[in-house]
Amino acid sequence: MIAKIDSLLDNITMYRLVLYVLIALLGIATALAFFHLLPFSPLALLASTAFLVVICWAMNTIFGFVFEIPTNIESATITALILALIIDPAQSPTTFQFLGWAAILAMASKYILALYKKHIFNPAAIAVVITSFALGESASWWVGTTSMAPVVILGGLLIARKLRQIDMTMIFCAVALLAVIIMTVVQGKSMLTEAKQLFLLSPLIFFAFVMLTEPLTAPPTKHLRWVYAAITGILFIPQIHVGSVYSTPELALVIGNVFAYLVSPKQKVVLKLSRKIKMGPNLLDFVFKPSQKLSFVPGQYMEFTLSHPHTDSRGNRRYFTLASSPTENNVHLGVRFYDEGSSFKKALYAADGKTKIVAAQIAGDFTLPADPDQKLVFIAGGIGITPFRSMIKYLLDTRERRDIIMFYVNRKSNEIVYKDILQAAYHELGMKMFYTLTDVNAVPRDWPGFVGRIDENMIAQAIPDYAERTYYLSGPPEMVRANVKILENMHVKSSQIKKDFFPGLV
Repeated sequence: MIAKIDSLLDNITMYRLVLYVLIALLGIATALAFFHLLPFSPLALLASTAFLVVICWAMNTIFGFVFEIPTNIESATITALILALIIDPAQSPTTFQFLGWAAILAMASKYILALYKKHIFNPAAIAVVITSFALGESASWWVGTTSMAPVVILGGLLIARKLRQIDMTMIFCAVALLAVIIMTVVQGKSMLTEAKQLFLLSPLIFFAFVMLTEPLTAPPTKHLRWVYAAITGILFIPQIHVGSVYSTPELALVIGNVFAYLVSPKQKVVLKLSRKIKMGPNLLDFVFKPSQKLSFVPGQYMEFTLSHPHTDSRGNRRYFTLASSPTENNVHLGVRFYDEGSSFKKALYAADGKTKIVAAQIAGDFTLPADPDQKLVFIAGGIGITPFRSMIKYLLDTRERRDIIMFYVNRKSNEIVYKDILQAAYHELGMKMFYTLTDVNAVPRDWPGFVGRIDENMIAQAIPDYAERTYYLSGPPEMVRANVKILENMHVKSSQIKKDFFPGLV
């Protein structure tokens, strides 16, 4: 069952999944309101949601035009739907005024409250913080009710599973619960009542799964995200206050966002295409000249925004691992194209020197270990070679030798890419290379490598000390999962297995 869910999630972008979950939440809420299980009318909820969507779309378009930054309708819609779920539906013209200002401030924060072209705060959170202090109007977080809890939990788990951030959300919830327990003991209140209030009558679950996990305002690496979750978890409980200013969920998130910004890379660059290199069937290496030199760690990824007409349901943003090394001046992206590709992929394929692509949010833990003596195995499937191209090019340029054995899996021999880098690593760094082809009917007569998918015998034959090594896996999700299973069967510890992952895989 879990494998089927993962397979389904692999075929949908992160932003699209969040959008679907939010629409589902509002749909369920409309039904609950119709049966008087929520304290407002379904018509008020629908009217407020439509109003927020229109204002967010309009303001996002205006700010994007003024600041000459590509806009993302999907992002604006997500912000509008979040606001609809945390602010009471409009019951009067005054409430519509509150909703309007919240939408305007949310969109403005993405462009004005930004440094190095990177926005600092979760747009919905900072908007309601500002309206609270400036207008005296606060978010009610009505989504945090018992009747909404089942669908919030289900949708939230799908989002966290897609983002591989279950650990961060659990740390946040655990820290919030611990903080409540401490405050309850100090104040002499009922533990059961306070725990019920936290999990069933507060926005804890929605906050953790939907807002805390937003990639653009969260830290770039796993351990920093744990700290981020802990800080926000402490501040989440309402008993925390400074003088007369009490903590609220939105204020906790805004403070957490400040921490995330301070520990995150600040760059957001515009990429200009220098050339496209055909590496194989439907395989291109894009070489971009960035508006400023990027600072990153080999193996990390970035989010790329490509505005294009007739954007399909998968949107205009994608995450790609950087195939280039930080020692290079240009940015390399290795991309595989399919006949039934998305509008994004089609626009990227047709890109020329006039095309403007914005790259931001450097992140990822799929990087070389700090210990240069740690013995490694790289397993790449198809275009999953890109993070390894980044690491190997870095090692070549810095003349750093490491004990690395590499498996490279492809269907056919003409799909092997970045051969120059791999051959240089073999000759100059002593890296051991093993190639395997999975299409047994297309193996060249003089093929010197393996044939078939990687299995236990292949690993044991090529790597006598396989139990001592750390494994880096990058490729199609099903390939990565299959190789994890193989390594587990060989009693390789989970701590010795690293998987390449970034949000919005497709």
